[in-house]
Amino acid sequence: MRSTNLVIIRGHVGADAKGFDKGSVAKISVATNRIWTDRQTGEKKEATDWVTLTVLNEKTAKWAIGNVKKGDAVYAEGRIADNRYQQGGETKYSTDIIVNVLDRLAPRASDDE
Repeated sequence: MRSTNLVIIRGHVGADAKGFDKGSVAKISVATNRIWTDRQTGEKKEATDWVTLTVLNEKTAKWAIGNVKKGDAVYAEGRIADNRYQQGGETKYSTDIIVNVLDRLAPRASDDE
């Protein structure tokens, strides 16, 4: 059986895309919202999750750095990658989405208001 590691993210960019390694890599912070109804109280609740998109394709990274700005709606497809690194003698963990498809979405009419 083949396995699949596919993630689709649709959300809004929290800050302009940042370039690394002379612009060959881009990182983008994206907010996604969850809305649900509390079963106990019937109250609607909402939470925001922040994910980091990492663009390793140089052409796409350069495009993202020049074109993806804070507040933009984006669509991305990629894979989940867990990382760990040492900082100040302490092991840090992070989860990134390694992007292979990235599109800036046109604003909806309600986004303009």
